[in-house]
Amino acid sequence: MMTQSNTIQEAIQMINNHDWFWMMTDSGYDHYRESAKSHMRSFVKVVSTIENANIREMLRNLWMLRWEAARNSINGRKDEENQAKQDALMNALAVAA
Repeated sequence: MMTQSNTIQEAIQMINNHDWFWMMTDSGYDHYRESAKSHMRSFVKVVSTIENANIREMLRNLWMLRWEAARNSINGRKDEENQAKQDALMNALAVAA
């Protein structure tokens, strides 16, 4: 059985290892889309095992911030506020773990 700390670390690792730029592929678009969806479902499954609702929400927010950062990068926009929010969530999760 995984501890909450291990589960948080696993979820963060899943976020860090996710292919946020899958939609930029030149070929195999459907494959990469399905792979990203599968990975996202796995992330949701892992996060759902965490009992603390605040930690679950922080991890979901971190996922969305990473998605927004990738979208902004693809569209040539910079968003320093996004990175500050990510850093704050990572610090809060480190304390929770």
